[in-house]
Amino acid sequence: MTAKVISFINLKGGVGKTTCCVNIAGDFAHSHKKILVIDMDAQSNTSVLLMNPERYLNNVILQNQNHKATEEEIISKTVYQIFLDEIYRKNEFSFDDAIITSVVNYNKKQPLPNLDLLPASFHLYQLEQNIMNYDRTRYIILDKALKKIKEQYDLIFLDCPPNLYTATKNALYASDYYIIPALPEKLSLFGIELLIEQLNIVIEIAQEESDKSVKLAGILLNLVDTVTKAHKEGIEDLKQKIFYFKEKGLIVPNAKVFDTKIKQRTILRDASSKFVPMCIYKPRDDSTAQFKQVGDEILKQIND
Repeated sequence: MTAKVISFINLKGGVGKTTCCVNIAGDFAHSHKKILVIDMDAQSNTSVLLMNPERYLNNVILQNQNHKATEEEIISKTVYQIFLDEIYRKNEFSFDDAIITSVVNYNKKQPLPNLDLLPASFHLYQLEQNIMNYDRTRYIILDKALKKIKEQYDLIFLDCPPNLYTATKNALYASDYYIIPALPEKLSLFGIELLIEQLNIVIEIAQEESDKSVKLAGILLNLVDTVTKAHKEGIEDLKQKIFYFKEKGLIVPNAKVFDTKIKQRTILRDASSKFVPMCIYKPRDDSTAQFKQVGDEILKQIND
């Protein structure tokens, strides 16, 4: 077992990227695949969504009545320490200490024993400042680290921040595939070509330095309202764009708009407010089925 690494990327906020990442990861784990989710965003929404705020504060930020952690103690248990070790040539990070196994806790149970998390903290905002004087290739840091644990997982999901700074570029470099969650609205879809062009710059670096291929698995349409005329038009517009991207050579020939769309439903917000993936919150719901269907499409894409 050697994990395929998949990044979830979009420069536009509010597209439900983290919700998609967490729910697809949860469904895979529920189907007995060993999954690691790595939170690459200083906002730490993925970490909080999988843990709940109280557990996140107690276990990651380490702030409770009995102990007030130092900044160094907090960082050492997050993905940021991987970068600091490389920048300052230290050896303080340990996957065994930092990864939170069986991360989901719901009704005092751990219903997803195959789902693990490597959390982030707000300190990750400091990465750009700390890496300024780093004199080696700065995009390979995460990729080097993940080689130590790939054999422990079937899939590793990287939930990226809505920017193209060092954390996102490291995530892409470390990936085998990337997925773009998007809304079926013209404004949301407007920047996808620019995003893909910018991602291709990093992909070309990866190919030159390590003969590594990073491919677009697909664009996942989220929060879809098929009754809305604007959304219907957006879906058709994106299908045309995909053909155009292929003609320009921006994406691989088998990249696609996933057939399954995640429909906009209040139950998704309800599950998020309970800090649990849909497969546990409402296992027989239509939204749960949609995430499972997307997961099946992803497996087909990465196994073809």
